[in-house]
Amino acid sequence: MNIDTFLAAGQAAATVHTAVDQVIDAALYYGPGVLAAAAVAAAWCTCRWAVHRYEQWLQDRADRREYTARAYRLCRVADSADAFLAMPPALINARLEAHLDTTPDLADEGEER
Repeated sequence: MNIDTFLAAGQAAATVHTAVDQVIDAALYYGPGVLAAAAVAAAWCTCRWAVHRYEQWLQDRADRREYTARAYRLCRVADSADAFLAMPPALINARLEAHLDTTPDLADEGEER
């Protein structure tokens, strides 16, 4: 344990002591009703924060799944492209021409261009 950790622990203990002292002073000065209302407000804010963090965690998880699925699809496309380009050039040209012959000509719709 180094000196910085020891000093940070001392500061944390002093902060907690000060907070407890202020709560006791507020309870004695304002009464237990205000203290209870403050506790309810603090609990409400803490619950809202926890719900927000959980929703953010769910969104991050969904984003990671989407990213992983997209990366997998891109790898499959790259593998297909590698397999396609590994073919002899004559076979590539024949396959592209066959594909072009079976594709309908959408540009010829009766309009002059």
